[in-house]
Amino acid sequence: MKHLLFIIFMSASLFFTACQSPSPENFFGKVVLNTNLVADFAPERFGKRLEQETVEFPNTPSSKKEGNEAQKTVEFKIQTVEKALKDINELHVSDDDAKALKEKSITLFEKVLPVYKNEYTAYAKLCDTKGSAEEKQALLEKIQKMLCLRSTKYLMKYMF
Repeated sequence: MKHLLFIIFMSASLFFTACQSPSPENFFGKVVLNTNLVADFAPERFGKRLEQETVEFPNTPSSKKEGNEAQKTVEFKIQTVEKALKDINELHVSDDDAKALKEKSITLFEKVLPVYKNEYTAYAKLCDTKGSAEEKQALLEKIQKMLCLRSTKYLMKYMF
């Protein structure tokens, strides 16, 4: 009987602690600080990073590349963004301000994730296969135009 009461008590304790809001530090870390994962999202920064992943130096055997370094970088970025999105979605918040922050963070990650999966993956393949500078530049310009278009739509939505 004592064991049954102990099990019921522990189950109830776990249930109630699981339903609690996260600590402010935990919430801030997952919702706000995780946005730093996309700090290098701009085409000129992330594109340059991907390009640098493929650089080999003559007479330096340790700089020899396998041919998929840029793609690995994008895959890692996708995995970290997906994990951050999952962690944020799992947060249970009741405060209106916290809900608003959570929603904005989710929106941010949901907007950048497809770009990483599509355009930046294609750009990484071009980098790894030593595609032409013109092809790479055209793809980076396409990403930049998409970002500008989305920003304009976002501003129009909230200004009028």
